Amino acid sequence: MGEAIKPTAKSITVNMNKKALTDFVLRSYYCKFSGIMSIFLGLGGLAFLIWNLMSENPVLRNTLLFGAVAVICLVANPLTLIAKAKKQLQTNPSYKAPVTYEFRPENLKISLGEESQELEWNNIYRLRASGSMVAVYTSPYHAFVIPITELGEDKAIVLSRLVQYTKEYRPRLSGNLKQYLSSIQ
Repeated sequence: MGEAIKPTAKSITVNMNKKALTDFVLRSYYCKFSGIMSIFLGLGGLAFLIWNLMSENPVLRNTLLFGAVAVICLVANPLTLIAKAKKQLQTNPSYKAPVTYEFRPENLKISLGEESQELEWNNIYRLRASGSMVAVYTSPYHAFVIPITELGEDKAIVLSRLVQYTKEYRPRLSGNLKQYLSSIQ
């Protein structure tokens, strides 16, 4: 009987980009109760605005109120979040330098310049992926964001290792990461 081949460490160095950080900020907000309620409130304001305008005697006060609610919730709020992500990218020193992630069987080593941190796999709370980023959550409010575009040809290997190394600790996985539960690379 042959022994199972133990995967070796895989190291990647990435630079944060605007698309990945914006995606992370928007998903973080709109996947929570307050973000969902903001969408419903904005859509409600839009529906009442249309209803008010289509009535026989539209009331100016109602038109302004419902229009303001819709604009604030559906336009201003997302634009504010996008501006926040852009500002973070420009001002946060941890986004200005490349970050090295080393995916090892025993832990995830994260290095930024001279500093490094080793994150045990059992401390990963959640893994969330989208088309532009992977977020490795260590708590409901803290995540390391890895831009997908920076992974290049190593995307499948990195995602597979993230899922496989954390599998026994059962972190919450986004739907598109579940495909890596049975693959080993």
